[in-house]
Amino acid sequence: MREFSKLKRRDPKKGSRASRIFCVFIVLFFGLVFAGQALAQSGRNPVSGRRTSIVNVVVKRVDDPNKAAPLLASISTEEQETSRVVPKSALELFDGGVMQQIESFTPDPTPARIVLLMDNSATLQSDVQKLAGVPAAFSPEIYEGDKVMVIGYDTKPEIITEFTDEPKDLEGTLNLLRKTDTPRLFDALNVTLEDVLRPEVGFSKRIIVIVADGLDRGSTIKFDEILGKLQNENITVYAIQVRDRTRGALRKDAPKPADALEQLTSGTGGKIYAIDEDIKESVKLICDELRNDRYQLTYYPEGINPINKRRILISTTDPTVQMRYKGWHPPVKQ
Repeated sequence: MREFSKLKRRDPKKGSRASRIFCVFIVLFFGLVFAGQALAQSGRNPVSGRRTSIVNVVVKRVDDPNKAAPLLASISTEEQETSRVVPKSALELFDGGVMQQIESFTPDPTPARIVLLMDNSATLQSDVQKLAGVPAAFSPEIYEGDKVMVIGYDTKPEIITEFTDEPKDLEGTLNLLRKTDTPRLFDALNVTLEDVLRPEVGFSKRIIVIVADGLDRGSTIKFDEILGKLQNENITVYAIQVRDRTRGALRKDAPKPADALEQLTSGTGGKIYAIDEDIKESVKLICDELRNDRYQLTYYPEGINPINKRRILISTTDPTVQMRYKGWHPPVKQ
């Protein structure tokens, strides 16, 4: 910077025309260098200013209804594994109705951080023993590197089990669960996001499994706000759904309980399972999906307004590909 200042103060009447041209060139050169450094330090791309967007996608291969199934004996294991991988060329991505260029689309085999968020309120239509069966079902199903935390909530969330992969910790939650007070689901989700999963930002698989009917009474944070925060953080929500204690009654300032679970799961790319079904099978499906069917799609949004809520559409002409992903990007506040 010292040399740059000296050049700016030099008397233009001294020296030749070539020297003056050379000085101007030096000024412009260093100006561009310093501007580029400033942009780089601010985390922006000095070329385009684009920011990467990531969408977690669950992809499943199914049989092509238009083709006869090949004999398994005629296909090697390596060929079967290769045929399962979905290339980015098979997809089209639309963000806010604008077609985008997909930079990468790759399987995500990394470990997961899973939080079981369990409704522990007094009037939940399920007994404590059945609730305790959910963490226990994760014990034999989680993969190497995965860790599970159990949080119970009523008017406030409380940690029942810290992040662990120890079976005895996940199987010993029965005596720690209690049914009391009223449920504040949205506040519990917000605390889980801010205090538990946001610090785990290094993990691409950050998962919340809600064990509840979806009822919320008196949360400070509103439903649309917490859903937007979950989407913005790329957190996927699954649900083990308990029977609705309100029997579908309308809510003044929140969706019906069943609708809340539906929007939380479909809006983040997750799925709902019923607690009255085989819990062990439901948990196995969740864990297998996280390990085998998760992809990460990356792209640089072009031609969109980030302050608006934008619908996401990922399509394919391949009849063997089925996908699930979050429904939209939340608006960015300026």
